[in-house]
Amino acid sequence: MAISKNAIVGISVSPSHGLEAVQIDYATGTVVNYMSKQLDYDKNRNVVADLDIFKETLADMLADMQVPKGTKLVLNLPPSVFQIRDWPASMDANNIAMNIEDELNEHPAFSNVDDVPHYAFSKLSNSTIQTSKIAFAAVSKGQAIEIAMQIKDLGYKLVAIDTSINSSLNALIYSRNVDAQPGSTWLMAIVEDNLVRIIPMQGANYVDCFEEKISIGEVLGDAENYDTVVSAINPVIARVPSQLLYVISNTNLISAEILAGKLVYNSQIVHLDANIYSKNCLIEAAQGIDENVSKLISPEVIGAAIRQQFNNVSLSSMNLFNKDLGDIYLSQVPPTWNGIELSIENMVKYGAILGLLIIAICFGINKLLATQINSNKEKINVMQNEINDIQKFIDENKDISSATFSESDEVRIGVTGNKNIYSYYTIMGTEIPQKLWLTSLSFGPHTTICGQADNLESVYGFFRNIKDYNPTSGIKLQKLGLASSSGMSGISANGDFDTESVLSSLNADFYEFRISDGPEIEEAAPKSEEAKLDKGLTDLPDLN
Repeated sequence: MAISKNAIVGISVSPSHGLEAVQIDYATGTVVNYMSKQLDYDKNRNVVADLDIFKETLADMLADMQVPKGTKLVLNLPPSVFQIRDWPASMDANNIAMNIEDELNEHPAFSNVDDVPHYAFSKLSNSTIQTSKIAFAAVSKGQAIEIAMQIKDLGYKLVAIDTSINSSLNALIYSRNVDAQPGSTWLMAIVEDNLVRIIPMQGANYVDCFEEKISIGEVLGDAENYDTVVSAINPVIARVPSQLLYVISNTNLISAEILAGKLVYNSQIVHLDANIYSKNCLIEAAQGIDENVSKLISPEVIGAAIRQQFNNVSLSSMNLFNKDLGDIYLSQVPPTWNGIELSIENMVKYGAILGLLIIAICFGINKLLATQINSNKEKINVMQNEINDIQKFIDENKDISSATFSESDEVRIGVTGNKNIYSYYTIMGTEIPQKLWLTSLSFGPHTTICGQADNLESVYGFFRNIKDYNPTSGIKLQKLGLASSSGMSGISANGDFDTESVLSSLNADFYEFRISDGPEIEEAAPKSEEAKLDKGLTDLPDLN
């Protein structure tokens, strides 16, 4: 099943389970992807035996799980030291850190010169006014730095490093296997291959931690192995009464179920096998995961996977992936800006994008300017043509002066060229009869005069005056008709009707006429006797 880039993948390293990776669907609380691979672990130094093999194994596993590059990882490591200490409440964080460093430097787990301790600590909520109860865990600094850098080199984002103890606690609370209410008291006994840790709890809070070294192995036989573990646990739990004893076995040499039957305790004993004896999975797994495989999913890797979503499950959350991880790692981790990692790869990528954006903007501006320049060139060409025309006119008329200009000649030329128009204007001013008025004049290729009158005699008289001024013109009386709504618009050319009787019968108000030498405008064909009469009135005799 492919994993979303926005998901959190839990990674766990342990002597018994090797290397595990898991993704949990927070909405359903189920395991949706899981894989484990064998990994050699140095139990004496409590470190991964070969970090190069670790990197190769992790890369193969994440590729097989189809975890995309850039996915966030939470790493889980077995602590070399896990302790609970009380310090005076007056001590500040710096003084507490100095005391922890002094204690770790003297601790046998870091007696090897190569195993410099790297630690994280948390103040527990059950501290008092007089004392500060502090939980702290430590791992090999060199190993933590190397693993962090390897994860970065593989293209993934490491967001936290937790301890197997804290991750197991988170998984137990998340799966509701223990009562984590503040008033509850219980013991968590964790059996490893070479030690037993007994941790008194108050709700989800650590109270103390007891470690007992053990020596068990396949050559000793089951009876001797169980006797060794029982002898290490019974004296401790006898001194720490509680409401529940929760036994977890992380080693394949001890069954938690069998061990629980051998322990002596006055309260209820619950067991959890995180080994080959496991009969049930801690939380439900998706259908795509084999049932036998799901039983082997450790509480440690489940706790790593849920850390970011349920980081408040444990009241003593400690993140070993902190500023104290080392100058080597911090110097190689690129800074971030607004959530963007300013690595060389990202700088090259975003620089290329920015460069392309600038080129696109410049291209757009250049295209806009080119369009504007072409438009301006066209305007300049038009203006230049106008200038050339003006200059040509000036050159053609440069010899003209006031001495050669004759007003009378210019008037004569104008009158000669427009004699016809002047004649009509003269008629308009002197020969219009009474009770006749003009509505429009048009002098162009053709002359058209339109008007109205209240009697026919005035129209005929006006037309004769025009013909007298220019007898050779082709001007005609093209239209003469009534302007009333009666539909009668003229008289026939035959003279079959009496003009006065016709006008009286039609009750005409005035007449409309058109005198023109242009093409005649055809009238619509008559559709009735009344229309025929109207047509007859418009067909006037030719007075030419």
